[in-house]
Amino acid sequence: MAKLWTRQEDELIARHFQERGLQWVVDRLLNRSRAAVAKRALKLGIRGRQWTGAEDYVIRTCYKRFGAGYCRRYMPRRSEIAIMSRARRLGVLRDRKQRKKVMDGHDEIGCVQAAIKTGWMPEPDDLPEGFFELEAKDERVG
Repeated sequence: MAKLWTRQEDELIARHFQERGLQWVVDRLLNRSRAAVAKRALKLGIRGRQWTGAEDYVIRTCYKRFGAGYCRRYMPRRSEIAIMSRARRLGVLRDRKQRKKVMDGHDEIGCVQAAIKTGWMPEPDDLPEGFFELEAKDERVG
């Protein structure tokens, strides 16, 4: 039989699910699975964080060539599965031929930012708000 949800658990979900995300809530509800928390949030009418124009731009710019793991460097609060789902909804498909390709020390979004700032490239009309605040989270160790 399923364990009943407490008022405190519901309050935690209501207060933090949208702002901090599913994983943050799951980490604090030790006796609840990720799927259970997601289902409870839906039942409570709480939706996850909305995708921003900057996040969509990263997916459109990088996902096809470099994949969800690379895109996640710019969206540490999004899971790779969420990024893949969003890419599919945006109609961006992964180019499997590019699977082994790495950046060789170059950073796609950073390069676009630098090219625009230095005048080498005109600023696109569809550049999302917050684009120049994007920073990659370097996940290399050592």
